[in-house]
Amino acid sequence: MTFDERVHAVAKKGFTQRQARFLAIVMLHAGVCVPRQYARFCSIVHGQKTRKFFAKLVRLQYASMYDCRHNRARIYHVNQRALYAAIGEADSKLRRPLTLNHAIQRLMVVDAIVEDPEMIWLGTAEDKANHLTALTGITPEDLPHVTVGDGERRRARYFPDRLPIGIHLAGRGVLAYVVLDPTLNDFRLFLERHSAVLRALPAWTVRVVVPPQFSDLAQRVKQAFFTQLAIPALSLEAVTAVRQRFESVRTQHYPFDFGPTDHYVENRDSLAAPKYHMLFKLWKKEGDAALASLASSAIHDAVQTGAGRIETLELGHRYGHLSPLAAIA
Repeated sequence: MTFDERVHAVAKKGFTQRQARFLAIVMLHAGVCVPRQYARFCSIVHGQKTRKFFAKLVRLQYASMYDCRHNRARIYHVNQRALYAAIGEADSKLRRPLTLNHAIQRLMVVDAIVEDPEMIWLGTAEDKANHLTALTGITPEDLPHVTVGDGERRRARYFPDRLPIGIHLAGRGVLAYVVLDPTLNDFRLFLERHSAVLRALPAWTVRVVVPPQFSDLAQRVKQAFFTQLAIPALSLEAVTAVRQRFESVRTQHYPFDFGPTDHYVENRDSLAAPKYHMLFKLWKKEGDAALASLASSAIHDAVQTGAGRIETLELGHRYGHLSPLAAIA
């Protein structure tokens, strides 16, 4: 189903187009929402219209409502199977009960989306794969994935981060990421998984959502991006040297910084740097395909021309008042 078809199917349940569009976004990306997000999405004051909409969701049992600390806020979990079935996602995992941390993470995803509601936001792995392969010609093998299982049961699970990808009408892609790990190791892994997508897109933005408690990370996020992906291409000789170093670390358990320093690596990055630790982790699972980003300057060149961008979205909303969510566990 296209997004417009999903919106139409939800509207047939008795919702306006605007309400149906918001609900479709919530069901595809988060499963949970709060009233201020609907008001932001519609560019209206958080007042009577918003309250009536959420009261209707609860009354018709499309959503469950949970009171938060000191009744200062309420969170709504859109979880009715029939509503998800209308958008072709009857068995969505977003219908399931969730922990507080997961609820807050998903609310941050919705916050990122409602900042740019007119963009086409892709939620399911199938939608992302279909759009990206059609838009860029990227092969399925190069789509973000993790390999699971062993032997004959070994298979690829695509878009494991389950974060939205936005597509502007002009073709610019937007990769959204919510920072939850202050070490930024997870962010580096996300970047490597999506490096082939960035290389394939004609124009792109990496939009990093920074929660209030990590506001000091905004500059470090950009630094991590530039040191992980936005570097000049290495020569074939240099990539071979990196692969050989990885083989030695894996088979002989040498530390990353053993032996002569990295005279093959033109940009003089130490192989003990976080970039290579993350590449090594990915290489052990995915093989030499994980090293493709080293031999390409596409991301570096895109940043230089302005076709590629890294930006941070610092959320002004505090989430502490949302705990404890008594019925979400």
